[in-house]
Amino acid sequence: MTKSSIKWALSISTVVVFLALLPQIDLWAKRGSDWHGAYAIVDGDEFLYSAYVNALIDGRSRRNDPFAGRDDHPKAPMPESTFSIQVLPPLVITSLARIIGVPASSAFIVLIAAAAFLSSLTIFWFFRTTGANNPIAAVGTLFLLCFGTAAAGEGLIRLLIRGDIETMGLPFLRRYQPSAAFFLFFVFCSLVYRALRTQDSRARRGYSVLASMALGMLVFSYLYLWTAAAAWLCCIAILWMFKGAADRRKAIEVLTIIGIMLLCIFPFYIYLVLHRAGNLDETQTMISTRQIDIFRTPELVAALIMGVTLLVARRSFLRIGSPSVLFSISLCLLPFILFNQQLITGKSMQPFHYEYFIANYGVLAAVVLLVSSFNKQPSSRLLLWIAALSVLWGLAEVDLSLRGRGESNIKDDQMVPVLRRLRDLTSQDGTFEQLREKGQSETTVFSPHLELMSLLPTWAPQGVLPGLGSLDFGSGTKQEPRVLTYLYYCGVNPVDLRSLLEGKSEDVLLSNYARVAVFGHERVVPTLTFHAQPIKDEEIEGAVHKYANYIASFSREEAQKRSLAYIVVRSETGFDFSHIDSWYERDVGEHIQGYDLYRLRLRGP
Repeated sequence: MTKSSIKWALSISTVVVFLALLPQIDLWAKRGSDWHGAYAIVDGDEFLYSAYVNALIDGRSRRNDPFAGRDDHPKAPMPESTFSIQVLPPLVITSLARIIGVPASSAFIVLIAAAAFLSSLTIFWFFRTTGANNPIAAVGTLFLLCFGTAAAGEGLIRLLIRGDIETMGLPFLRRYQPSAAFFLFFVFCSLVYRALRTQDSRARRGYSVLASMALGMLVFSYLYLWTAAAAWLCCIAILWMFKGAADRRKAIEVLTIIGIMLLCIFPFYIYLVLHRAGNLDETQTMISTRQIDIFRTPELVAALIMGVTLLVARRSFLRIGSPSVLFSISLCLLPFILFNQQLITGKSMQPFHYEYFIANYGVLAAVVLLVSSFNKQPSSRLLLWIAALSVLWGLAEVDLSLRGRGESNIKDDQMVPVLRRLRDLTSQDGTFEQLREKGQSETTVFSPHLELMSLLPTWAPQGVLPGLGSLDFGSGTKQEPRVLTYLYYCGVNPVDLRSLLEGKSEDVLLSNYARVAVFGHERVVPTLTFHAQPIKDEEIEGAVHKYANYIASFSREEAQKRSLAYIVVRSETGFDFSHIDSWYERDVGEHIQGYDLYRLRLRGP
C-alpha cells in the first residue's frame, strides 16, 4: 500500500481499536487502583475460551477440560473436542502470552485490541484490492465493522424493532472465536481476487498458494469461518467462469491449486473430527433436517442488494460483469448457501453463528463493493456523514454491551484475589502433579456462586464441581449426577428446583444452568434448532421427582464420588453450610477481599 493508504488504514484502525477497548476502559475507570486484572467480557461464551487458554499456558495437554480438572493421559485418555480441533488461535495466543509472561486474562485484553487492529487493516486492504479508493475503503471498513450487529438483525436494531435483545456489542470481537481468525477470511478473499485478476501465471499460482494457506489456517481456527470461505470460493469461481474462456481457465486453475493444497491438510482435520467425543453432536445441537431457511436478516439484506444491483445496472450506473460487482454478487449469494446447505448435507449445527459472525459482514462488504463500482463516486461530504453515523452506531452497540455486562465485569474483577489464592495453593494441594501423573485433579472447588465457578478456570487449574464447560469440552453429559450434587450442596430443595426449571427463580444464572444441564441447550435456547420443543410440565415434574429421590438417598459414598477440596462463598451471603458440613470438615478458613475460602476434608465413615 502507498503511504497515503497506510495513513488512512491506521486512522481507521485507531477508531476500531478504541471501540473494541471501550468495555475494558470502562472497567479500568470504574475499578481504578482496585482493578485486579480481569478482562471485560463482551460475550457470554468467552469464559470457556479463556479457561482453555489458561490451561495451555500452564503447559497442559491440547485435549483437556479445565472445568472438570482433566487432561489427556494414557491412564485417562480424552477425546477430541471443538477446542482441541480448532486449536490454532489458542496456540498462537498461548505462545505469545508465555513469551510476554502474562496470564490468560491479560492475553484476552491484548487479543481484543489486536483483533480489532488486524480486522480493520485487512478489510481496508480487501476494499483497496478490489478497486475502492482510500476514502471509500476507509469508510467502508467502519461501515462493515460497526453495522455488523445490525446486519445480523441483532443488537440495537432488534431492541428498537422487537424490544428484546440476544447479542450485544460488535460480534466479530468475541474472543477468541471468531476474533482471532476473523481477519483471515478477508485475507483469503483478497488473495483469491488477486489470483483471478492477474495476467501473470506465476503470480496467479503464488496468490493461489497463499490463499490456500489462509484457508488452511481457517480450517484449524473456526468451523464457521472456513466453511464460509470455502462456500464463497465456489460462488466466485462459478461467477468468474461466465466472464469468458480466459477467465474460466483462471478460475479452474485457482480452484485446482487451492483444492489440492486443501486436500493435503484435510485428512488431518477429518482424523480429529472422527475422534471427537461421542456426545458433542448432541451438545452442540447437530440436527438432521432439510428445511429451507431463507428469511434470516443477512439473506434479506443480500436479496435487497442484488435487487439494487440489477436496477442500477439497467440504468448503466455500473457494469454487471466488472470484477468488483461479481465479488459483490458472490458475497450476496453466500448467506443463501450457508443457511441452506442442509438441503444437500441433511445436517445443520447452530447456523446462527453464520448470521452473527460472517454472513452479516459479507453482505455489508457487498454493499461497499457495489458503491465502489458506481460510475459516479459518492461525495466526500456523504462519506463523512456515513463514517460519523457508523462510529455513532458502533458506540451505541458497545454502550448496550456496557449496560448489559458492566456490573458483572466489576463482580468478576472482585473475584480475582480469591481465585489467585486458589492458584497459589496448588503448590500445596498437588493439582499439577495429579494432572501430570494421572490426568485428573482431585482438588475440586465448590461455590454456590456460578459466576465464580465460570471464571475460576481462567485463573486456577483446579476443577469445579458443576463442570460448567464440560459439556462443551466433551467430557460431560447432561443430567449427570454431579449437577444434582451441586444443587444439593447449594441447598436447593425440590420446590426450589421446580422454580429453577420453570424459569421463575430470581437466580437467573442458576436457573439457566439447571435447565440446560437437565434438558439440553436446544430446549432452553430455541434459536439453536429448527424444531424447538418447549419444556413440558410433566418433564419438569419428572426431573423434580428424580432430584427428590437423589437427595433423600444421598450418602457418604455419593459425596466421595465427587470429593471436594475447597469451598468459596461470598462473605455477606450467609450461606447455609449444613449440607456441606454433613459430609465434610472445614478448616478455620481465610477471608480474601469479600470472599471466604475453606479447605475441606471428607468425614470418616
